Amino acid sequence: MPKKERKRGKSLPVRAPEWEPILSLASDHIDDFMWMYSVELTDGTRLQVYKHYWTRNVLHLDNEGRAFVDIGGNRYEEVAPSRLLSRVLRGGSLSEMPASFVGHNYAIGKSELQWTRSATRHRIGRERSCHVIEHCGLWLWRRAVPQPPDFGHRQDRILFFGDDASGEPLEVFATESAEGEILVIHAMALRDRYRGLYEEAKRWRR
Repeated sequence: MPKKERKRGKSLPVRAPEWEPILSLASDHIDDFMWMYSVELTDGTRLQVYKHYWTRNVLHLDNEGRAFVDIGGNRYEEVAPSRLLSRVLRGGSLSEMPASFVGHNYAIGKSELQWTRSATRHRIGRERSCHVIEHCGLWLWRRAVPQPPDFGHRQDRILFFGDDASGEPLEVFATESAEGEILVIHAMALRDRYRGLYEEAKRWRR
């Protein structure tokens, strides 16, 4: 059996999170991950590192759909993405998501909203997710786990549940930038796992 190629890498002083790699591999689980930092391999490949909130396992993904594992000593080895994702998710709680705290009447104007390139991958246009955010009277804010300074700023998560203008239930997840802008990273039709949160949010809808 040929020996797998191992490449060295180093962490980069990148402050802004990049969500596209994990949205391409695991968009259905995006709410269970936090972005940690970036790594550059010796061949120039850049990896984004994501940690699962519950299992504490880590994904290393590049922009080409490849996955890597850290085998120690700042060395990385390529593995099958689907197999790695399954291992990272194993043992995690994928039921109702707890939030750090709940708030009401989170006022956001359209000028404060931004979207990642992959935020519309589930064919939920910006106007539809914007409608949910603007009319959602109850929002949930999950505090991120504190990170060392070199790993970038903390990744708090804001969750919005509501209907678009046509009445279709949606889930919309976002983060807040250091400048106070809301960056939408995920929007899709409401899943059963969030039905309870959706029903609670409905009572506060504007």
